[in-house]
Amino acid sequence: MIYLVTDSTACISREEARALDVLVVPMHFIKGGRETHQEGFIEDWQPTGAERLAEYSTAQAPMSAFSELFAKLKQEGHKALCLLISSRLSGTYHNALKAAEEAGPDFMVVDSRTTAGAMYLLLRAARVMLNEGLSLEDCLERLMALRKRTRTIFTIQDMEPLRRSGRLGNMRSSVSTLLNLRPLLTLQDGSVVSHSLARGKQDQLRQMLLGLSGKPREVVVQSCGDEEAADTLARKLNEMGIKVIRRQINIVLAIHLGLPILSTAWIEGAQ
Repeated sequence: MIYLVTDSTACISREEARALDVLVVPMHFIKGGRETHQEGFIEDWQPTGAERLAEYSTAQAPMSAFSELFAKLKQEGHKALCLLISSRLSGTYHNALKAAEEAGPDFMVVDSRTTAGAMYLLLRAARVMLNEGLSLEDCLERLMALRKRTRTIFTIQDMEPLRRSGRLGNMRSSVSTLLNLRPLLTLQDGSVVSHSLARGKQDQLRQMLLGLSGKPREVVVQSCGDEEAADTLARKLNEMGIKVIRRQINIVLAIHLGLPILSTAWIEGAQ
């Protein structure tokens, strides 16, 4: 059997993990530099207004976690297709790659060049491929092609958390506070880059809608900390005849991005 493996930034629930038949390797987060926790499924964390995410830091999924999982699967006679957060956002991919090299050719790792909603869509596509009986090599090849068509646009209130994480290029961290401007960011080949600037919430939603490319029929709307804006965006997408998948963003990404977060993700040309 070929197992599907991912990391917890896919932001899936236990029910989704069962439905996709996917094994989830947790990322880690640290509170106050002392208390280390494993990121769980999406229902394991609910943000509160009192939570100070600036007190938290994160750590990538270690090589040992993948080595132990791959060794167990290999002992039971299984293979694994591992789809992970962009290598330009985390060292998780490289840790898994090293573990797969030790485990042998029946263990393959894909750099999704994305995370969260877009990675969830890739996981769904991978499950279809495996259910259709495609080989490990064919699944890998198709996912490498499909990831080029994934798109993500997200908006945050303050770029300082992203700058502190080291995952933001040369952009002014104060731009969102000037003249009520709100930055829209995107993932370009796995890296966070500027997409546009919006003036206020209404313009933010308008530009997220205008940013949709490739005539998607299905869009993931993902949020944390501003459900009203996410619901409004979802309603507007429905009015355009686009199917909406509403999802929450988990704690590790929230630590890096700060709150609130609103994002869209889709695959261009998906049927």
